[in-house]
Amino acid sequence: MNVSNRRVGPAVGRYLDDARFSLTAGTAEDVLRQALIMLATYAAYDLSRTFVRGRELVAMDHGVYFMNLEKALGIYWEPWIQARVSAVEPLMSVLIWAYSNLHLPLIIGSLVWVFTQHRGSWTRIRNWFLAMNFMALIMFYLLPTAPPRMIFTSGMVDSAYLLGVRSEIFDNGLLGNPYAAMPSLHFGYALFIALILFSLARPPWLRWGGFAYAVLVLVSIVATGNHFIVDAVAGGLVVLAAYVFAVNVQAGRVRRVAEPSVIPAQEPDG
Repeated sequence: MNVSNRRVGPAVGRYLDDARFSLTAGTAEDVLRQALIMLATYAAYDLSRTFVRGRELVAMDHGVYFMNLEKALGIYWEPWIQARVSAVEPLMSVLIWAYSNLHLPLIIGSLVWVFTQHRGSWTRIRNWFLAMNFMALIMFYLLPTAPPRMIFTSGMVDSAYLLGVRSEIFDNGLLGNPYAAMPSLHFGYALFIALILFSLARPPWLRWGGFAYAVLVLVSIVATGNHFIVDAVAGGLVVLAAYVFAVNVQAGRVRRVAEPSVIPAQEPDG
């Protein structure tokens, strides 16, 4: 790693990129450190369920608030979407499977692809991912929100529970946070993948295929009753805000590296 980067990088960039956290490309230690950073980030997201213990009623109130907000805006389309999709049971089963099984392998795969195939973009992408998760965790803590499937006045049902995929309605899987509906990181991760592919991939089908996946995730989170539309909007805004943060951190580090050292001249004696 460039020693000058370690000396002059901004605070955030320094802690992420110095020898304690970052890696020299091509070493086993490099791969291990970066993998541990990503694993710790995702573990923090999954452990966010501890933030909402004892705040279940608050989460329900927030869910009702966002439901009423959509009604006031005239965009409460979730029951209509779920009803149309439920009419085709195989389609609903596919969406439930996609919601449950695609997002973790694809986010891991996209990060590995960037690390191995686009190493020059890794720092920016990694910082973007970390910032996105950090912002979402703050919102999960400040604004625990129940999903539509848990709000019995929403007109939505828990499709996964009805089809036997989920054993309990008030459940979100091992270590999952059932009240992390706002923002939707499911959609946020999908948009993150889409933007990575669009900016780095060369084949047109792959560059645009990421956005097709994001649309699939949007339909799945709404049709299965796991998120409101406003949750997805918030997830997209978190992705964009995290990108701005990551770009500014990297730009600040580059500017500082480029600045020449100023050595004060000494006046001659006499």
